[in-house]
Amino acid sequence: PDMIALDPGTVGTVESSDPYLRRERIQDLEEEANRRKENEPKKKEKNKMRGRSKIQKKIGRKQKNVIDEQILKLREAREQERKEEKRAKSPGGKNMNKPKDDAPAALKRFF
Repeated sequence: PDMIALDPGTVGTVESSDPYLRRERIQDLEEEANRRKENEPKKKEKNKMRGRSKIQKKIGRKQKNVIDEQILKLREAREQERKEEKRAKSPGGKNMNKPKDDAPAALKRFF
């Protein structure tokens, strides 16, 4: 015959496999996987540092204790700003009514 013929009795049926053979096949696969694991060289885990190290902390402390001219200037400027803010907040300060005048029309009702 020129055409392939299929047995109508086997078409559409489910082949039942032997549970013993299936169990054997699974065990063989597990044993093979275990053998592969044993034969592979063990990889050494890398020591990944997270956070800051003690050396960085020591260096930071040393740099923190060094007083430069620039740091002194910044401290003086900060002190002057604080004094000016205190003057402005005091009852006799010059900038007492300024926020009301500088605020946009929509925000003036909050003052």
